[in-house]
Amino acid sequence: MKKYFLSPFFTPVAFSLCWGVMLAIVLLFFPEYKFKITEDGQILEFLTNLGYISMLAALLILSKDFSTKMTDWGIYLFLGIAAFLREAGIQHHLSRTDSTPFKSRFFLNPDNPLSEKIIFGLILLIIFGTLLYLAIKYSKHLVVSFFKLNTITWSTATFCTVLVFAKFADRFPGNWRHMHDGVSLPRNQVEIWSLLEESSEVFLPYLVVIILLQYHLFQNKKG
Repeated sequence: MKKYFLSPFFTPVAFSLCWGVMLAIVLLFFPEYKFKITEDGQILEFLTNLGYISMLAALLILSKDFSTKMTDWGIYLFLGIAAFLREAGIQHHLSRTDSTPFKSRFFLNPDNPLSEKIIFGLILLIIFGTLLYLAIKYSKHLVVSFFKLNTITWSTATFCTVLVFAKFADRFPGNWRHMHDGVSLPRNQVEIWSLLEESSEVFLPYLVVIILLQYHLFQNKKG
């Protein structure tokens, strides 16, 4: 079993199967429920929160694997907490004058306090700075090792692909409306895109758990 788990194809195949089964169950057996389950308090939110709790627990439990990379581990933990808080909707409770302080409209709105713009701007800079640090440090390695069928790289690539797709699905209905002079997609299609976004996002923390476990097993093999 370990052999299959440490295969470079495990994560992309496992994700594709699990996501496909989830979508098939919803669309084939509960089509009228496809938009309902994407709302707050429904099963997808529960599964997502459970995933982030599992992810943070894995980061803490497996912290010894990063004994020589504690800076990287600290960044992973910081980003994991930030992602969990965002998923929990904390951004909607931070600003006194706007619905969220992490969108461009917040910084362009003259009615929002300058102090809040500075604080939340610094938070965004820290987040982008840590992501840039990781990109600079590992981008070359990831590209080279991808073609060498490195398991961690393929799992990371799967995570990044799912993340990009989820953001694309989230913005597609709005972008469509913007490009077609305010004409929205049919409601059924909007619901499909919402389901695609939320259902794919569910797997993000679980993918990180898989990456951490794979890294742990490889570290033990080296030891």
